Amino acid sequence: ETPRIARAVRRSGVPTVDVSAARLLPAMPWVETDDRQIAQLAAEHLLERGFRHFAFCGDARFNWSIWRENYFCAQLEAAGQSVHRYRPASGTADLAAQSADLRRWLAELPKPVGIMTAYDIRGQQVLDACRSAGLAVPGEVAVIGVDNDALLCDLASPPLSSVIPNAHRTGYEAAALLARMMAGKRVAAEPRLIPPLGIAARQSTDVLAV
Repeated sequence: ETPRIARAVRRSGVPTVDVSAARLLPAMPWVETDDRQIAQLAAEHLLERGFRHFAFCGDARFNWSIWRENYFCAQLEAAGQSVHRYRPASGTADLAAQSADLRRWLAELPKPVGIMTAYDIRGQQVLDACRSAGLAVPGEVAVIGVDNDALLCDLASPPLSSVIPNAHRTGYEAAALLARMMAGKRVAAEPRLIPPLGIAARQSTDVLAV
């Protein structure tokens, strides 16, 4: 996840498979969830509910968030739609400032709007901001996250819809590659992207936008 860890892994010389989206060792076999398909599922889910206004709320610290944002926007732009992207204002390091900035962004969006968040924690933050701003979910703002963290999604208010990545298959494929490397076999340093399982639809997107 960091250049320091990457240097230590490279120096170790032991068989290694990269499961990090940071992708700091491109010469190493890499297994990751397929962010293009994750974003595609989320876009199709919101389109099927009749939305004509869309937005993405992510976290620019992480590659997977940036990839999901770009793929989500590309998918909707191909369908003739535009996407509003959340860009945190400068000076929003503390939680109170972040929350206020997010509320302002949500208030300025055209309604009704379908929002994809990069992961479930961000989705919960958007739901909290909607509640603070007096925005109805899913009537005015529908929200879908990624990861299907069942505890977080079910306890969110309202319960959060989420794309289900195939994390178990990702781990299995990485372990299988590692076993081959440990047996002395050559493994190509190419990406192996695992498609998501589907969508867990909950109340946060249970609406037909008109």
